[in-house]
Amino acid sequence: GEIRRELTRAKVENAVRSGVKVSETELAQAFRLRREEVRVAWALIELPSIVAATGATDEEIAAYLAQHPDEFRQPDRRRVQYVTISARDFVTPVSDADVEKYYHEHAAEFESPRQAHAAHILARVGETGGSEADDKARGKIADAIRRAKAGEDFAKLAKELSDDPGSASRGGDLGFVGKGEVVPQFEQALFALKKGEVSAEPVRTPFGFHAIKVFEVKEGGRKPLKEAAAAIKSKLSAEAAERAAKAKADQIRPPLQAAKDFVAEAKKLGLRPIETTMARVDRVAGLAAPDPLEEAAFGLSIGGTSAPVATPVGLVVLKSVEAIPAGVPPVAEIKDKVTASVKRQKAETAAMERAKQLAADARAGDFGAVAKKAGATAGETPRFSRAKPAERLPGDAMLAALQTPAGQLSAPVKAQQGYYVLKVLERVAPDMGGLQAERDKLLKEILAQKQSLAWESWLAGARANAKIETHLPASRRG
Repeated sequence: GEIRRELTRAKVENAVRSGVKVSETELAQAFRLRREEVRVAWALIELPSIVAATGATDEEIAAYLAQHPDEFRQPDRRRVQYVTISARDFVTPVSDADVEKYYHEHAAEFESPRQAHAAHILARVGETGGSEADDKARGKIADAIRRAKAGEDFAKLAKELSDDPGSASRGGDLGFVGKGEVVPQFEQALFALKKGEVSAEPVRTPFGFHAIKVFEVKEGGRKPLKEAAAAIKSKLSAEAAERAAKAKADQIRPPLQAAKDFVAEAKKLGLRPIETTMARVDRVAGLAAPDPLEEAAFGLSIGGTSAPVATPVGLVVLKSVEAIPAGVPPVAEIKDKVTASVKRQKAETAAMERAKQLAADARAGDFGAVAKKAGATAGETPRFSRAKPAERLPGDAMLAALQTPAGQLSAPVKAQQGYYVLKVLERVAPDMGGLQAERDKLLKEILAQKQSLAWESWLAGARANAKIETHLPASRRG
């Protein structure tokens, strides 16, 4: 079955992985690659300033939208108007008489059980231990009780004798035990003892025989009204506010439902109406709870008004005004978004051209002067390597620099802020004497990488031949 298949798979994977070796040349190469240092001069043609200075004509906007419709496609939506009734807006005072009434009517809520801080020593024997096993266990505990009463330390005895792995190492300590938390036979014996006492006889439970010692007893009882009052008051106040909000929501729904103009009617009722569009969000079935507002908006017929919907911010009464089918909205509705995309695209092209020009000019001239003339931000880095990255440069720019020969310029590198041009000022070969100190760590890393690659390519080959069915957990499938 499943286990055998997993074992077979593990065997094959093991064989593939154990066939992988790392040569001395690979080790030296990896060390050189990680430790080789470069120092660079960099210039950045920044995008934001170019975007800000770039315009977009109506023709460009229309053309961009025609070429990139998916960027602006909207799902099925509903235009809705709604009001929210929040319990927070209903401050409801609670009288002392109400608090007292609740305290007396819900007495059990404020009771705390009697508790004892106890330790025990257990001689384990099953319920059907048989007389010989019972006698042996009872004798062991009787002896422990005798030694404890003679003044030996109970905790030491528990460490030496107890068969309860959970508490023996703590000297048998069980902490505070409340009524109803342990088996009845143990509870009865425990609560018959006073502070400092050890049980006179071995106590039989389904687990075996116990010696019990009590360190402290907390008499349970009822929390006084003065200690409970604040919590009761806030609970009653919150419940009253919820009821008031519900009553208000039920009261405003009929006039809102009957009104031709939801927004005007809501304002007349002293509410703050909001209009927005809502889309249906794809949720992974069973993982995310459906949004009650979304359910209401898409469940109503157009023009319909919902019953109050409970949400984390309060009760919402919502009117569905219009169904907007899925698709690309008219350009007038999304002009700002399309304009931003056009400006960014134009700015990226302009920045790329400026970066290329900067690189060409810098081949012939002084890098700093050329960068300044091009209006670029510029600077120099200290030495960095793959093992010790430069703070100022993004990852792609560092990688480009590490692959560029000394004295040469990189091609422009795109980054989030704009385009980088890099000139490698010096390359420093690593001291290969340092390889020995890092050898084991490096060997492990390269081996793990090569083994993963070997296993992945073996699996890919097996799947391509389709003769072997791979039983991998879904998340690991290639």
